[in-house]
Amino acid sequence: MSEEAKHVEKKYWLDETKNVNKVVYTLYGICLGLICLDFFYHKHPHFGFESWWGFYALYGLFGSISLVMLSKAMRIVLKREEDYYDE
Repeated sequence: MSEEAKHVEKKYWLDETKNVNKVVYTLYGICLGLICLDFFYHKHPHFGFESWWGFYALYGLFGSISLVMLSKAMRIVLKREEDYYDE
């Protein structure tokens, strides 16, 4: 067996760009569909702004962005040296 045949990497289905694009566009479609469902059910809000169209989608988006930004700021405080546990 040749040396070249031994080092052939296994190809996975997400290694191809077209398959990754399919997954991303499918997720976009699911998100859009869930936001559109907001028109078809009656809400029982406690506050007026909860009845706005797409409120919970935007709330989740801004909440997740805030968590990522907060974690980046916390990294500055909590970061340790690479060999911290070796000492």
